[in-house]
Amino acid sequence: MRALFSIVLLLLLAFCGKAQEKTEVFTQEQLLWFVDNYHPVSKQGKILLSTGNSNLRKSKGGFDPYLHAKYDQKQFVGKEYYSILNTGLKIPTWYGIELQTGFDQNKGEYLNPENNVPTEGLWYAGLKVPLGQGMFLDKRRAALKQASIFTESTLAEQKKLMNDLYFDAIQQYWKWVAAWNQYTIHQESVQLALDRFEAVKQSSVLGDKPSIDTLEAYIQVQNRQMNQSQSMLAYKNATLELSNFLWYEHNTPLEITDQLHPPDFKEIRTMDKQRATNLTQALEQLLIHHPEIQLYHYQLGSMELTRRLKSEKLKPKIDLKYNVLSSDYSNQENYSLDNYKWGIEFSFPLFLRKQRGDIQLTKLKIEKTQLSQQNKILELQNKVKKYYNQQTTLEDQVALFSEAVVNYDLLLQGEKQKFDSGESSLFLVNSRETKLIEARLKLIGLISKYNIAQYGVEWATGTLYN
Repeated sequence: MRALFSIVLLLLLAFCGKAQEKTEVFTQEQLLWFVDNYHPVSKQGKILLSTGNSNLRKSKGGFDPYLHAKYDQKQFVGKEYYSILNTGLKIPTWYGIELQTGFDQNKGEYLNPENNVPTEGLWYAGLKVPLGQGMFLDKRRAALKQASIFTESTLAEQKKLMNDLYFDAIQQYWKWVAAWNQYTIHQESVQLALDRFEAVKQSSVLGDKPSIDTLEAYIQVQNRQMNQSQSMLAYKNATLELSNFLWYEHNTPLEITDQLHPPDFKEIRTMDKQRATNLTQALEQLLIHHPEIQLYHYQLGSMELTRRLKSEKLKPKIDLKYNVLSSDYSNQENYSLDNYKWGIEFSFPLFLRKQRGDIQLTKLKIEKTQLSQQNKILELQNKVKKYYNQQTTLEDQVALFSEAVVNYDLLLQGEKQKFDSGESSLFLVNSRETKLIEARLKLIGLISKYNIAQYGVEWATGTLYN
């Protein structure tokens, strides 16, 4: 089933303008396009963002106005003891003040005198003001601020997921590129050995070369065919590993088949040195942009809000309530400061042991998180330095081995001329050619590692995915 979607992959690359003209080369940019749009981890990152937004909406609900109503009635032995109706609307505000309005209508033979209201009912409008605990910060405001922090942290969490996913995909892509180019080199080497075997065999028949050279040439063919078989296996396995990053709509996995192949050796030899970055700049970017460090900032910010909220508990709880009363809400003249209901509520624990313990525990958590943050920064800085060192070292090694490949090729051409003139042996020619093949294989491996190290610097600074 999965192989059937390889055709879909080709069509998608062409349709989306991601495929190069008249070629079936599969580029890194095309791979990352599929990763970004369809990979399950990418979708998980988008779910994280939706979770953050939903949590923020939930916290904003703490400031939603709400209606309330209560009705109690008692009938006994044909008498209405009491009928009590309380309704109202409360509106919480960001500043801790709660606005409220409502209507009471109470009656009955045995109604508690404090519940007596005019026959037509009693309207009220007023507010509740915290003068101590909760004046500057309460649970509602703390929850909303923490939800806002959580929303920003989900963006950092998504960036962390995608930063890691991009780097995993890029590493596998360059392993795939190296495996393909190494296979093509082994393929070429087998063909060269076969051509030389046929030439030596003909020369042996004519008596120009000893028959032992024929056997040596054939053994060389066998050795190179074995290497070719091993490199083909490595390429197929690398292809399967890379296919793990290719998905399409409805969570449909795609597979890379022989219809697609990586860029060849000549194309990957040209390195993009513009990606190289200064180490100092990389370390600065790390502190600013790395999502893991940002997550620590958000975590500490949320903990600081928790500490402030718990510190509010050290204050006495003083709530002032004041309502203006009126028997007719439509007549403003009935509203008078002489008609009011007010009250004050006070409470304060004497020893504050629970409150002080909560604050101390929160401070310890903050200190623990700060230590973890410092450790993570050091760990990430060393990762940046590691990949930067690899990048600079591999850049020198690629330049050195590029020149070595040219020199090995010159040695081989010279040895071939000597062999054709009878001044050298087949053993030396094979030896020179083997050295050239090994140098080309090593150069491909170095170029692959160099590209991985380049992107490794960006991954370590947290800037690979934007």
